[in-house]
Amino acid sequence: MLPNKTILVAPLDWGIGHASRCIPIIKELLRLNQEVIVAADGAPYELLRKAFPELRFEVFPSFTPHYSKGSSLFWSILKQIPILLRQMVKDHRWVENFVRNNKIDGIISDNRFGAYSTEVKSVFITHQLHIKPPDLLAFSALMIEFVNKMIIRNYSSCWVPDFEGKRALAGQLSNPPFKHISTKYIGPLSRFEALNSTIESKQKDIDFLIMLSGPEPQRTLLENKVLDQLKGRDESVVILRGLPLAKDIPTISPNIKLLNHAVDDQLYELISNARTVVARAGYSTIMDLVALRKPALLIPTPGQTEQEYLAEYHENNGLFQRKLQSDDSFFDASFNEDAGTKNYTFQESRLSEHLAGWISSL
Repeated sequence: MLPNKTILVAPLDWGIGHASRCIPIIKELLRLNQEVIVAADGAPYELLRKAFPELRFEVFPSFTPHYSKGSSLFWSILKQIPILLRQMVKDHRWVENFVRNNKIDGIISDNRFGAYSTEVKSVFITHQLHIKPPDLLAFSALMIEFVNKMIIRNYSSCWVPDFEGKRALAGQLSNPPFKHISTKYIGPLSRFEALNSTIESKQKDIDFLIMLSGPEPQRTLLENKVLDQLKGRDESVVILRGLPLAKDIPTISPNIKLLNHAVDDQLYELISNARTVVARAGYSTIMDLVALRKPALLIPTPGQTEQEYLAEYHENNGLFQRKLQSDDSFFDASFNEDAGTKNYTFQESRLSEHLAGWISSL
């Protein structure tokens, strides 16, 4: 019988990927009869509030970096490091104050760098132990890894949502483990892993499900390019815009349906009913697609080296197809119906084991 603890869960708010992979963590904490408080902002706040309306939510003020329209996204972030470091200090002060005033027993931070406390055990969740800079900044790799380690050392432990070794979904981003830092591989996390298996899947009546996500202005640039390439085509298309805060939905044509956002059950149905998914190469998206064994075309965000690496890595290992945002046609690729099935199973997830052990130690 586990003790009843109060756990603060805080995802990074750069897009909704970090929040979406917190969903299985929160579900497992609730299954273990733990009290959960969610600290988030913006789209992640709305995503998790819709998924868990019964929980207590706190607005955790954040800073959203500015991204370039060009391909130098990594450089754009690099120039904003002083601002990010100041935000990290603000985050840490906010968390320490919240812990003292709310009897928090433990913290789970998904890449929210300052969401740790000196008073309670804090876990940092990341699949990027090793951050890949662009080729022109390859000389900075050691410095970036040093800074990454310094941040993670503020936490009691680092949990990696991946397998260790050759079966790693994140490849060289998540392996090898850090030395001298408590690093645990908990297995991939998907919000669809624990969905009720009785959810019925209709006959596949969607030719393309296009899942937009990520930072602006690149999200809008991809949406506009997709709509332009769909002109004159008659396939059945659903475009999930990745805008949980938006209200208005444009009308395009009878064969193209636009949705601003979808909750988990609805998204599960959409993916299940689609012949092919077109999506960004975000790691959370990849984990969801592999969990559902869905063939997909990955289009990495330009200049985001993590996504560029993951898209190429999975194209080379045969799991997914890859296109660049600059390509003329996204819809002429051939898709492997068995994509996402080889050598991977979510039955090996060690999340429950690690959560139970961690809760017992609090």
